Amino acid sequence: MTERDAFEVRFGAAVRGYVGRVSSDLDPFELAHRIAAKEPRRHGLAAALTWRGVALPRPAWVLLLLAGLLVALVGGALLVGSQQRRLPAVVPPVGQVFECPPGSTPDEPGPVNQARPPHNSNASVAFDRRAGRLVAFTSAETWTFDVCTNTWTQQHPDQQPLGVDDESLFVYDVDSDLTIAVDRYDGTAWAYDLQADTWTRKGNGPVEARLGAYDPLTGLVVAATDADPVELWTYDVEADTWTPVHLGNETPVPVLGGALAYDASVDRFVWYGDGAGGSPPYETWLFDIRTGTWWRSAAERPAVVGWFTAPRMAYDESAGKTVVLLRYPETAYDATADRWEVLAEWQYPGRMVYDPVNRRLVGLGQTLGMVGDPPGGVQALDLMKGERRVLLEWVGGQAVP
Repeated sequence: MTERDAFEVRFGAAVRGYVGRVSSDLDPFELAHRIAAKEPRRHGLAAALTWRGVALPRPAWVLLLLAGLLVALVGGALLVGSQQRRLPAVVPPVGQVFECPPGSTPDEPGPVNQARPPHNSNASVAFDRRAGRLVAFTSAETWTFDVCTNTWTQQHPDQQPLGVDDESLFVYDVDSDLTIAVDRYDGTAWAYDLQADTWTRKGNGPVEARLGAYDPLTGLVVAATDADPVELWTYDVEADTWTPVHLGNETPVPVLGGALAYDASVDRFVWYGDGAGGSPPYETWLFDIRTGTWWRSAAERPAVVGWFTAPRMAYDESAGKTVVLLRYPETAYDATADRWEVLAEWQYPGRMVYDPVNRRLVGLGQTLGMVGDPPGGVQALDLMKGERRVLLEWVGGQAVP
């Protein structure tokens, strides 16, 4: 292969590679410069590139190259604008992953006669990745659930947050290793340190900050309010500062029952909402916090039925799907394909979060029987295996002595 042939091969590969990288930060002129710099040096001003038998002088083929790259950029930008959900994200690992010690039995139900939190189907939950435990707050009590032994432990901090309930923002912050809760009535933020078993009152955030998720790229907590239109804020736990997110375009019209989750497969926040009792409109939006822009999904979600309560949403990192809870039938949104799918029949799961230790969703809800069963219990949903497990049966709604 001659030097000229080798260059033409590199030229074609570079253009093809650039078309596949239209969403990157690589400037087309910089790419052209890099390619031109690698073109075999030829003496004199008559240096030319042969294209279909026609010799083109260097200025001409450089301009041709730039024009081709700009066309690729414009076409690719249109593709990204209409299908930005299809761009896989490069997301760093979300914190240290705890491992169950040898001899653990995470798939076997925990002891039935153990103490449990009261009314835990209405608890706020988050997952402490470094401790390998689910943190639950309900009825002014703090509990943790060990996903390796499937056992509850009541914590005894010297103070408990006020005004925090199952409708409040409740998110684990990996960077600070703290669980963040926000009083949705006055905006007071609280931070729970599981290792020290202490709740610490922080500064005030936005009032009505009910929805929240963790952004692994910035290490910030992202909160959404019930305002009309929706307001988004970021919270820096270490600095104890709230910052409004600049919105680059229209925001979704908030409807009763909104839910928010971060989808690492596309580096977008997924916002879902439906009307009272799970009625239309069913709206799915993706938010790019890097640019402050919303994009509305055209995917049609199956008709659902729910109670007069807000749905919950949890992102399954293993399956790369966002699951909507407290609605029947259970459905999952695949942002990379922009489509919804039905997962299961009626199960009425409650508050679920992703368990990175066992790579499945785990949380609070009813047992797997009929709707009339008493609320409570702990269950797991493994989307990759397509199975559901009872991790702890609920007995009569009360702790068994």
